[in-house]
Amino acid sequence: MNYQKKVEQLLPTLTIEEKVGQLFILAFAGEDTDYALDLIKNYHVGGFYITDDNAHSLVDAKKLSTKLQQQASLRACDASLLLAVDQEGAWGILTQETDLGPGNLALGIVNELSATENIYQVFAEQMQYIGYNTLLSPCADVNSNPNNPIIGQRSFGEQPLQVSEHVGAAVKGIIKTGNLACAKHFPGHGDTETDSHRTLPVVNKSLTRLTNEDLLPFKQAIAANVSLIMTAHINYPKIDEDFPATLSKTILTDILKEQLGFKGLIITDSMNMWAMRKHYSPSEAAILAIKAGAHLVMLSEEHYENEATPYKQIQQETIQGVINAVQSGEISQQQIDQTLKHVLSFKYQYLETQQLSIKHSKAESQKLSLNLADKAIKVLKNDHHLFPLKQQHFFLSFAVNPIHYEKLVNSRGIGPNDPNPASQVFTEQLTTLNANFTIVSFQQMTDILNGNSDYPFDSPLVLLTEDYPLPGEDFDQINQLQRIKDIQQKFNEKLLILALRSDYELAKLSDVHTYICAYSSRVDSAKSLANSLIKNS
Repeated sequence: MNYQKKVEQLLPTLTIEEKVGQLFILAFAGEDTDYALDLIKNYHVGGFYITDDNAHSLVDAKKLSTKLQQQASLRACDASLLLAVDQEGAWGILTQETDLGPGNLALGIVNELSATENIYQVFAEQMQYIGYNTLLSPCADVNSNPNNPIIGQRSFGEQPLQVSEHVGAAVKGIIKTGNLACAKHFPGHGDTETDSHRTLPVVNKSLTRLTNEDLLPFKQAIAANVSLIMTAHINYPKIDEDFPATLSKTILTDILKEQLGFKGLIITDSMNMWAMRKHYSPSEAAILAIKAGAHLVMLSEEHYENEATPYKQIQQETIQGVINAVQSGEISQQQIDQTLKHVLSFKYQYLETQQLSIKHSKAESQKLSLNLADKAIKVLKNDHHLFPLKQQHFFLSFAVNPIHYEKLVNSRGIGPNDPNPASQVFTEQLTTLNANFTIVSFQQMTDILNGNSDYPFDSPLVLLTEDYPLPGEDFDQINQLQRIKDIQQKFNEKLLILALRSDYELAKLSDVHTYICAYSSRVDSAKSLANSLIKNS
């Protein structure tokens, strides 16, 4: 098919409403499929951001994608919908039925490019099987700030060149299946101390520093033929004094398109994240983003607040706001046509030719995930050779107050983490392995630390510490760190700290004798860490 000719013939037949709608990627709450179908039919949207909130199993997901695409095929503009998911390892959907491996930080620790390519191919195959055609991954951020609350395990690491290599490998793995890959968050979210889901971060880097550091992974993604690049809601005042990256023509057009030569689709991060909402109305932000050079505007946050926020009204008013801007001349008809031509040409070229491409069996995918989790485990301190414990008796306790696990999968609906915390999976795996251990609950340990209870710790004490990147929220770190210090002071040489997280906390701990790090809070890493703790050799 000559898709370019098709698009050129199609464009003059479309109304402004049909043209503008195609530039939006929206989300919907729960299983409100009727609303999603209405967005396709009457608002002409170009795709959806999908979460576990919309489909709770692989079977349901396949039914959903089929229904949505069938509705889209009935339109005058019959281009396939972009069905986009945050399937990126450290975050993911349908975690009970898919294989996500240990996440990007752990992959960076393993540092085998072929392994990164293979696991991302698995991600894409499993999403392609259920009809989700766009992976909002890999995360191309260089996690240069250890205090970054939202990137962390989602990044391949701290070194730009190493991150670049793994980003390129991840993109290659995804596009092997025919699915679309999306590098994010341009021009870099790794050097922030705040979360753009909650506020607008500021990064005072010069363009030279940015080019030599944060932009390197995006260059590699472009070289690997990445399909989409997602913007960051971050202010870079040394590059653009007036607008954050998502709304900056300097950053999106001058740097990304012209300087880096990106020819794919630029998609915004959600315009209803608080980084945007605190400073711009949704329609204002959408208009500015399109004028800056974005091709697709995503609204994927507001529906998590559907009990308190009229998210449907917000979405519809945002689309109408862009329509009004075109009709008034604020956005030129020529720009809308050029933007839509690029979007539709891309869709017809890449989505209409997709064929199911499953190379890894379920058993192979599971084996790959566990193998990578095994390889990522590092013994960072083992002064008294307590690790591994083999079959001797030990006590097991937890640094995390269990009330914080409620945040892992909550009303926001993203569900980037497994519903069961890593500590629970770890404990269950020890039980499966018939390990000889006694649990000291969080409350029991609190009583011991407060001097209200005594416990005969003749055996070693294993303490689990965890962290999870949560959109819009913090997983408790301050109290957890203090608890580790209190337990360390009391149990000293008998203590083994096992980290289902990054190793950043180790720099804040003194006199630690045993510290083993999995660089992940994923299920496979919890199982691997339990296996390694009691292995016989």
